[in-house]
Amino acid sequence: MTLNKIFCMTAVWLTLLAQAYTGGAAQFPTRGAQDPSGEINVTADKLESGNGSNQIEASGNVEMKRGTMTLKADEVRFNRTTKDAEAKGKVIVDDPEWKVKSADSLQMNMDKETGEIQNGDLFLEDGHISMTGRRFQKFGGQTYHVDDGVFTTCLCESGAPSWKFSSEQMDLALDGVGTIRNGYFYIWDVPVFYLPYGYFPLRTERQTGFLFPNFGHSTKDGFRFLQPFFWAISKSTDATVKFDIETRARYGFLGEFRTMFDRNSDFRIDSSYFNESLRKNAQDAVVDRTIADQTIPQNRWSIAGSHRFTTPSDWLTFSDFAAYRDDLFTRELIGRFDLPGSQESDIQRSRFGESRFGLFKNWGDMFFKGQFNFYQDFIQPDNSTFMRTPQIAFWGRRLLSDFPLEFRWRAEGVNYLRKDNGDGLRFDLRPELLLPFRLGSRVFGSLAVAPRETVYHLYTTTANSSDRNLSRELVEIRGNVGTALSRVFGFNSLGLSQVKHVIEPEISYLFVPSVNQGRIPIMDDIDRVQRRNVLTFAVANRFWGKSINPLAALPADSSVEPLGPVTTGDVRQMGSIRLALSYDIDKERKGGDTLSDLDINMKLTPLPYIDFGVDGGIDPGPWNITQARVALNLTDPRPMFRRTPDPDFNRPNSIGFSYHYLRRGPNSFLADNANENFVGPFNPAMCAIDDSDPRCASDFNKKNAVGNLGGNLIYQLHDNLLFTFSSTYDVRDSRFIGYRFITKFLSFCECWTATLGVKRDINPAKTSVSFDFSLLGLGNTKSSIKK
Repeated sequence: MTLNKIFCMTAVWLTLLAQAYTGGAAQFPTRGAQDPSGEINVTADKLESGNGSNQIEASGNVEMKRGTMTLKADEVRFNRTTKDAEAKGKVIVDDPEWKVKSADSLQMNMDKETGEIQNGDLFLEDGHISMTGRRFQKFGGQTYHVDDGVFTTCLCESGAPSWKFSSEQMDLALDGVGTIRNGYFYIWDVPVFYLPYGYFPLRTERQTGFLFPNFGHSTKDGFRFLQPFFWAISKSTDATVKFDIETRARYGFLGEFRTMFDRNSDFRIDSSYFNESLRKNAQDAVVDRTIADQTIPQNRWSIAGSHRFTTPSDWLTFSDFAAYRDDLFTRELIGRFDLPGSQESDIQRSRFGESRFGLFKNWGDMFFKGQFNFYQDFIQPDNSTFMRTPQIAFWGRRLLSDFPLEFRWRAEGVNYLRKDNGDGLRFDLRPELLLPFRLGSRVFGSLAVAPRETVYHLYTTTANSSDRNLSRELVEIRGNVGTALSRVFGFNSLGLSQVKHVIEPEISYLFVPSVNQGRIPIMDDIDRVQRRNVLTFAVANRFWGKSINPLAALPADSSVEPLGPVTTGDVRQMGSIRLALSYDIDKERKGGDTLSDLDINMKLTPLPYIDFGVDGGIDPGPWNITQARVALNLTDPRPMFRRTPDPDFNRPNSIGFSYHYLRRGPNSFLADNANENFVGPFNPAMCAIDDSDPRCASDFNKKNAVGNLGGNLIYQLHDNLLFTFSSTYDVRDSRFIGYRFITKFLSFCECWTATLGVKRDINPAKTSVSFDFSLLGLGNTKSSIKK
């Protein structure tokens, strides 16, 4: 709500008051076309008319109500001819969105929409903005002038606000910009610095200007100072430029540019440059000596971005690109960018930097996609990394008319390039005929046959073949049959009235004949399709619950809206468990291990605030767990009814745990060193002569590939204090991989926050301390919590 709306609504009320006046009545209902509620109630000690009934006067405890809005004053005058309105003495406007807490007088011309408020105190709910001034003057259009004005977003119950701006003259515009002349910035009523001229954002919308700087300290990089500048180019375009200096490491600049073409089309590009001349012995910071390129150059840069754009003919063009000067850039410097969610940690853990450019189109049940893929390998040499230049795919399905058959197809062509040998052009065609069937009302299934042709043109020959043109022919035969049974049970517990259980057993079969693929280079998983003669048995259990009562009582005040979800009488999925086990018919004939790992996929949400998931596999022979991902998240179920300007204090308390496990296998040693390259077969007897071969070590390849335990916590100790903690512990090597601790304080007046963070990394090894201070209401407020 802005001053413009305040003036306009006040004028509307007074107009309706004048039109409704019939004289003599102390209280009366009025209908007006501009009143959506259909009624206005006015009370006063005295009502009079004058000047030929053109002048309406109300005096003595004047109160006018319109819906949730109330106007109070000692006196109200309105002239029907000139459309001039005047309210005097203890003027108050009360509305859920805005308030005039007090004013000596209000004058308004409804036609010209110009007027004045004398000695006013205004509050705008949107942005928690409080403004006071000796005189508020509204000109034509959307401009205002305030004499001897004060601005703050502090909601202090008593005493001076934590901070405020004051000035002799203030000019305000409806785009949210406030301009100050001869002003001061105060902290607790103490002037801190003088502003001969300056501006501030009136509301929480995007505004051009310097953002509050970030401060920090690192054991390796020294004191850090980062100063951002935000440029609101237009309503749909903005940019951020940052200057960054770390006294014992580097200085540089970061740039971010963002624009929205429409609701579904956007473009973003981030770039950076850092000079490492302040750093001494840069190579000593390299902890991981197993990566191929361990160089930290003096001049480091990065460029990354994305775009989505839909053409008028519904072709989607897209790109996601990233390029870095060195392989250690993402581990050290990616945290300088304000990346959403878990994107920062995902990039830090990524093996590759990927860039893709392409387009996509769908025609209902037919799809086309073409794209280029480029990769930057952070671990191994880039000369062995494949690039897809381009990859084109066309797939879809059609039901054959007058016949119960479905025709599916996928055609894909890809041009693989890399610096080393073994690249080439590949075309893969896989048509499929599928026959769905149903036996009665309970049993259903399908039969399918899919011939497959894959042809190659190699740019260089391989060690296994001197031919450049190769091909492979396959056929896949599939079948499955299953059913679904369900039952509803009465259940009077955990706030539920009923529970529905659905069980879905299924048997499937896959046959792929054996073909010789030794001459074909391996570029991806399509190039090796082994013989399969497998039966798979699977059963899925799904549970739904119908809740009857909310978990927490709603407040009596209907105007209070809970921030968090409140569970009411709805139906929700409480969990699903799927088990699958395959039986290899060929291995049974040869006397081998006939059973695959038992695949387990489970997701349980017995209550809205409990989320538990398991995705893993178990070897049914020795009953060893071969791989597992486990996650448990608990969220505070109590609804949050207090809204603050800082988004972190609007989040519920939560705690989460995760575990990732991968049992050792023949190639588990590559988890420690992906560039390990052994020459020739291993002879243990040679270790007595030369034990430099890593395979001579007693613990070689005896560790599990992965064993990480993770945890995160968000807890609000007080209405104005919260802390977060996240960490990952390497169970395999018995060490913490890293941790992050953040504590954040929200002022009691809810107008500023102070954030202190501590972060520990091991690759490179350093401990960083950061501090951030924000004045709420001045521009966008970002979250300090990252996954």
